[in-house]
Amino acid sequence: AYDNVKRDERGFVSLSEMGQLTANRSSFDVRNYGFKRLSDLIQSVPNFAAERRDDGRVFVRRVR
Repeated sequence: AYDNVKRDERGFVSLSEMGQLTANRSSFDVRNYGFKRLSDLIQSVPNFAAERRDDGRVFVRRVR
């Protein structure tokens, strides 16, 4: 899902858009990983950096 979402000028993708793509895969559920929200799961993964913008939306970027 991350690879299929358009990146902004800083290389971040909208977590909301990423979540919409994962929702289309019935086999994926964040609760299977012990989380209630996708944002919590992403923030626990060291390969991703998350930032909450002024409008409240969360954006993520892959960190290598």
